[in-house]
Amino acid sequence: MEVSETLKKAWTAVEDAGLPEKIQEVAFREAVRLLAPTQVVAVAPATAPRTSGQTGKPGATSGSPGSGTNGGDSNGDGSKITEAESTILDNVEQHTGVSREKLEELVHLDNGVLKVSLPGIKLGKNNADKTRAIAQILTIVRGFGLNESETSLELVRAEAQRLKCYDSANFSSQIKALNGYLITGSGTNRHIRAKSAAINGFPAFVDSLLDES
Repeated sequence: MEVSETLKKAWTAVEDAGLPEKIQEVAFREAVRLLAPTQVVAVAPATAPRTSGQTGKPGATSGSPGSGTNGGDSNGDGSKITEAESTILDNVEQHTGVSREKLEELVHLDNGVLKVSLPGIKLGKNNADKTRAIAQILTIVRGFGLNESETSLELVRAEAQRLKCYDSANFSSQIKALNGYLITGSGTNRHIRAKSAAINGFPAFVDSLLDES
C-alpha cells in the first residue's frame, strides 16, 4: 500500500470513529501502525507551494506575518533553511521591534533548522506553557524571518519533543488555548498563524522569557 493511501485511510478511520480530539493524534498513529505494520511510515506535514511575486511585509488588515510561503522551502517539508541566520533575525527585528541581541538569545539555526535557544525551564512552569511558548516563538520568527504566511504545527510538535515538554494527549488543546493565534487545517496538516494582537505583544512576551522588564 502506498504511503499516501495508508495515511488517508488511517485519518478516515479516525474521523469515522468520532473520537475526542484530544486522542485523535494517538489514534491516527495507531491506525497507521495497524494498516502498515511492516512499513516505516514517515508522517510529514503537507505544505502548499511557494507563491511567487509576494513580499514578506505583513498585511495591513490581517496583521499576519508574511504572505509568501507556508514553509515549503524552510523546513515545512523537511528541507533545510538556506537563509542566513543574520538575515532572518534582521527581518524579525524590522517587523516586531525586538532587538537583534534579544533574538539571538531566543533562537538559532542548527544545521539549517530553526530551534529555540532557551532551555525548557525558561519557557514556562508546565508543559502546556512551554509548548505554547514554543508555538509563539516559531510562528513569529518563521513568519517574519522566513516569510511564512503560516507555520506547520508539526514543527512546533518536533521542537516540543526536542525540549522534552511534548504532551501527545493534550498537544492540540494546549495550542488551541493560545490567544492571538489562528489554527487551520486538520490532522497532520494543521498550521498556526499570528494575529495582530500576538504580533504587537511579541516584544513583551520575549522580555518575559528573558526576565527583562
